[in-house]
Order: sequence, then C-alpha cells, then structure tokens
Amino acid sequence: METDIKNIIEEFFTKMSFDISEISSDLDMDSGAFWFSLKSNDSYVLIGKDGETLQTINYLIKRIVENKYKENTPLVTIDINGHQKAKIDKLRTLTHMMAERARFFKSKIDLEPMNAFERRIVHEEVAKSSDLKSESEGFGKDRRVVIYFVDKKAL
Repeated sequence: METDIKNIIEEFFTKMSFDISEISSDLDMDSGAFWFSLKSNDSYVLIGKDGETLQTINYLIKRIVENKYKENTPLVTIDINGHQKAKIDKLRTLTHMMAERARFFKSKIDLEPMNAFERRIVHEEVAKSSDLKSESEGFGKDRRVVIYFVDKKAL
C-alpha cells in the first residue's frame, strides 16, 4: 500500500510538472497514517500563502487514495520541505500553552479559527490530559477549538 501511494504522489507531481527531488515515507504505528516528506525547489509554489496550496494538495491526494482503496482508506499527509511538520509542532506548542492557561484560570479558552486538520491536532493534544476537554464551535471559516478545564472535584 505504501509503495502504491508513493507512486500516486510521484505521478501527481509529474503530471503537474513539478520537480520533486526526494520522497520519503513514514508510517505512524499508533494511527496507521502515512506521512510523506517531499523535497522540492518549487516549495514556494507548492506550499502557497499560509500553506493553502499544500492543504489543497493534501486534499487531492487523499481523494485519489480514497478512490483507489474505498473502505480501507489510510490517512495520508504530504509535507513539503518540512513545512507541515513545523506547523504541527507550532500548533502543539500553542495547544500546550492554551491548556496551561485553561488550567491556571480554571476556565475555557477559545482558540483562533482553524481548518479541520489543525483542529484534529489540537483535539488529539488536549485528549492526552484528563483535566481538559476540547470541542469545536462555529461554522465554516469561523470554526474554532475551545479548550475547557474540567474540575474533577466538582464531579
């Protein structure tokens, strides 16, 4: 499966006439998700403003893989020149800081609006803490994560 997905990615970028110098893959054993790291000199075009182009590429590749594997579709993430990894690391740091703020003030903390991928990262990080919970609120581009402090003594 990993080799097939790698071939799909190579074909996708070849047809788009982008030069990809290296593709490496990694499988997250916990989630079963495939992470493909690409190196390219065209990164400014492939990543786009605020990562919007990369987000679109991820969506398109996921749809192609979904079409091929139907019910057994694996999670696939494309990263170009480490952009996605840096973004996830920054998001985890932000989540940790906001979680500490929710604990300190024993209240809820609203985060800025995020896309679904970013919200999932935040929810996964918050789920690691037993004294916190998170929920998504809002609609469309205004959808955001709210981190709540859960007082165990009050339960």
